[in-house]
Amino acid sequence: MPRTTETAANPKPAQLKTSAPKSAGGRPPKYDWSSIRREYIRGDERVTYLSLSTKTGYPSHDVIKSRAAREDWTDLRAQFQHKVAAAAQNLDLETLEEVRNRQARIGKALQTTAVKGMAHLNPQELSAFEVARLAQVGSDLERKARGMEEFTVRVEDLRSPADLKNLTPEQLLELRARVKGRGQA
Repeated sequence: MPRTTETAANPKPAQLKTSAPKSAGGRPPKYDWSSIRREYIRGDERVTYLSLSTKTGYPSHDVIKSRAAREDWTDLRAQFQHKVAAAAQNLDLETLEEVRNRQARIGKALQTTAVKGMAHLNPQELSAFEVARLAQVGSDLERKARGMEEFTVRVEDLRSPADLKNLTPEQLLELRARVKGRGQA
């Protein structure tokens, strides 16, 4: 039997996306809700119920919105974003600790070199000034790496709130006491 082809006079009817498409048995189709939920929760502000509903094979906006409300996807997204932020902060702290430890080791090595240089001072290798400079640089680096730098906070030096993030809790208390003292004078 010859095949019939569609013509301009006999076009194929357009398929419209309905809010609740039916599967072959007349039941609602099974969606991969765990993937849809994960995509929303892990997405940024551009991933919305509406943007998900426009994807092929995804349910309508109302169906997604209803399911999301039942399962509290908004709260799950906030929890996920909080966990990601906490993990990033922990990574930053670990990196900072690693850098501090490495700088402390370098500082100790410079001090050791200075001590050895003083014990076996050979004018052709190191001058007394170079030995003293190595000792100073090494001890300064080690103190700073361990967070022990001597630092006096001057209110005039603070230019933005970001400057406050670099202060230790003790320095913040000292600064707060100094600012209160100025206000009462």
